[in-house]
Amino acid sequence: MTTFPAHIPVVIVGAGPTGLTAANLLATYGVDCIVLDREPGPMNLPRAIVLDDEGARTLQVFGLDETYVRRTTAGVGSRYFADDGTCFAETGAGVESYGFAKRQYIYQPELEEALRERFAERAPDRLRFSSTAVDVEVRPYGCVVTVEDRTGRRHRVSSDWVLACDGGRSPIRERLGIPMSGTTYRQDWIVIDMRDDPDRSIFSKFFCSSIRPAVSVPAPGGGRRYEFMLLPGEKRDAVLEPSFLTDLLKPFRDYRESDVLRKTVYTFHARIAERFRQDRVLLLGDAAHLTPPFAGQGMNAGLRDAHNVAWKIAATRGGADAAILDSYDQERRKPAWDMILLAVTMGSFVMPSSPEELQFRDMLLRALEPFPAIRDYLIQMRFKPKPRYHGGLFLDLDRQPLEASLVGEMIPQPTLGEGRGRHLLDGRLGHGFALVSQDEAGRAALAALDRRELFGLPLTTFHLDELAEDAARRIGRPLLTHRDQIMLVRPDRYCAAAFAPYRLEAELRRYSALCSAASRASSAEIEFAAPTSASL
Repeated sequence: MTTFPAHIPVVIVGAGPTGLTAANLLATYGVDCIVLDREPGPMNLPRAIVLDDEGARTLQVFGLDETYVRRTTAGVGSRYFADDGTCFAETGAGVESYGFAKRQYIYQPELEEALRERFAERAPDRLRFSSTAVDVEVRPYGCVVTVEDRTGRRHRVSSDWVLACDGGRSPIRERLGIPMSGTTYRQDWIVIDMRDDPDRSIFSKFFCSSIRPAVSVPAPGGGRRYEFMLLPGEKRDAVLEPSFLTDLLKPFRDYRESDVLRKTVYTFHARIAERFRQDRVLLLGDAAHLTPPFAGQGMNAGLRDAHNVAWKIAATRGGADAAILDSYDQERRKPAWDMILLAVTMGSFVMPSSPEELQFRDMLLRALEPFPAIRDYLIQMRFKPKPRYHGGLFLDLDRQPLEASLVGEMIPQPTLGEGRGRHLLDGRLGHGFALVSQDEAGRAALAALDRRELFGLPLTTFHLDELAEDAARRIGRPLLTHRDQIMLVRPDRYCAAAFAPYRLEAELRRYSALCSAASRASSAEIEFAAPTSASL
């Protein structure tokens, strides 16, 4: 007989990458949780195909960088082709600012399997398939989730928090009555995942045709994903027939049904929930925002949500006020929407769907030929927003004396050491908060500090010596902005504060106050509708 706990700190609904990542993070932080999924088992569908550098850094927190991430295929860039077959633009792999390639090509079922296995090691018997959250009763200080198991029997589980990671059609979001705003693309897309592909190149290819835009993306193990825009008059069922797909794929490869991993028709959305939090229920991943695939950010946005939320829930177990979870919406809303707009912009630029759009793109690129720096900025999509928050749990975010301050921004992750002793910075910072110094005054201040926790999470002290390798120096250069300061780094690797060494104790008290009772006073500044208690 299936049993469920009467009470558990966190209930996670949805066992996709976002829910499983949140579960692994919470387990790492020492917070008990259970993951519910209505499916009878893993879906084993290759949906997401890109893991970005920020996402890989999140997986690093619980050790998947040493196992799973090493098995992925690092991308080397993208190429863009015109109707006549000429390559009119190309991007490179880029700098590994956060410790990993900017794009790792993945097979999602393998990622989910790695996440499940790691969670089972940390929290046995806390992942439940065939378990449907049929109701969520929202209370001022928690929730009661009604779960229906595979036999139809119902169980009531009380929790402090519910994380709705239940997808773009989120039943929990619907029950809460939280609307989604934005747009839905007029054009559907055919998506075909193939194994044993003759094209073994490891860069993405964008065929920017005004007739039928298409994309070809490498996949691990010699596979490849093909995407084609559905044309007016074509029917969803008919375009998935072998005869149609044979003609569609003819310029790229032979069609063999035995090589098909998945074939489907997708509708792309650019939408965002009007609020990410209601009382003790938080929306994460596709439940909170839906993005077109052109920038490869759908799953990765969910991983960022999970990291933002998980450490804050852990901090509430160590004395922080529950109101710090208001900062989830405050911090993540604008970056999530910016990434949606980036994907929309990329889609418009590399996938012109009309002769007029194609003519404008070509004219723009010709006009920029005398200005190669600007042309490269546009082609290489360097307008991708940095991982930076413009409000939230930071000290003096709008009053930084240094123009290049990292406060509010994810810090870079250079390698430390040389040879066989090389390792990434986060390996030294631990999975909780960290204090980083770079000069002798900072080293002395950290040596004199006698506290090793902040809100129940580890507080690591680390002195950053001069980086030995040229690549590490280049990646770590932004850290030099604070070379005579101490940086307080949050568990999600964002710089929370930077201050003079003599201010160490005082600034830790200020940050503690921000995250405890004082956070109530600042909650009025958060620009979204105040949560209300309701029974669903």
